[in-house]
Order: sequence, then structure tokens, then C-alpha cells
Amino acid sequence: MTFTTIWFFKYICTNNLTKKINMKHLLTTIFAVCLSYTATVAQEKQSEKAPQEKTNSKEEKAAAKAKAEANLQEAFKTAGFTADDQQNYKSAMEERSAYKKSLKEDSSLSEDDFNTKYKEFTKAQDAKLKGLIGDSKIKTFKDTQKAQKEAMKASN
Repeated sequence: MTFTTIWFFKYICTNNLTKKINMKHLLTTIFAVCLSYTATVAQEKQSEKAPQEKTNSKEEKAAAKAKAEANLQEAFKTAGFTADDQQNYKSAMEERSAYKKSLKEDSSLSEDDFNTKYKEFTKAQDAKLKGLIGDSKIKTFKDTQKAQKEAMKASN
């Protein structure tokens, strides 16, 4: 507290005629000022902590899509996928995506039902892919994708 505030408070407390009324007003005013100050400081700190929303431009989205496609092609090459293997994998992923969308649109499913149905479908898809492409190629492909994700996280 500053000297002026202390002097003002002491002056009001020693004035006997209006002591009770002024004390109530003084305490109410001090409380209101403190409350306002607290609210102001809290709002300032909240706005400082709020991260800036990241908005991607069309070019950035296109670049990210191209990077994802390049990573996919690199993983195909590393795993030794043939053109037929690549087509089989891509069609399986499109089927998986379409199935997931259809499950999300079905509002009667609970979250647990959604998860169990989707997991069953993905297990069947994975077994089908392993039969078409080969277990060793799928394992190498997934390991390559995992390494690419880790490298991307490390670079960010």
C-alpha cells in the first residue's frame, strides 16, 4: 500500500461522525477494486497462455499431402511392394476409411460398439492384406512408416 492509501484509511477511521458509514463504504470499495484487479489480471494471463491457432493455407495443405504421398511411396519401395501390392494396399485403406465413415454416421452405435466393430474389420483387413501381399512385406512397410512418423515428430 502506498503512503496516500494508508493516510486516507487512517483519516476515515479516526473521523468519529461518519466512522461506521465510511468504513462500510471504504471496505466495499476496497473489495470491489481488488475483485476488479483480480479479474483483469486473470484475463490478461489467460490471453497470454492461449496459443495462436494454426491455420494452414492451401499451399501448406498441398505440401503436406505431397509429403505424405512421398513417404508412402518411400515405404512401398523400402518394403519391396509391386504395383499390384501397392494397389491392393491402397484399395484396402480406402475400404477401411469408407467403413469407418459409415460407422461414424451410425448414431445408434455406442463408442464401445464402434471400437469393437472397427477393430474386427481392421483385423480382417490386415489378415486379407497379409495373404495378398505377404507378412514380411507388411511388417517391413509398417516399420518404415513408424520410423517416418518418429522422424517427423523429431523434426517438429
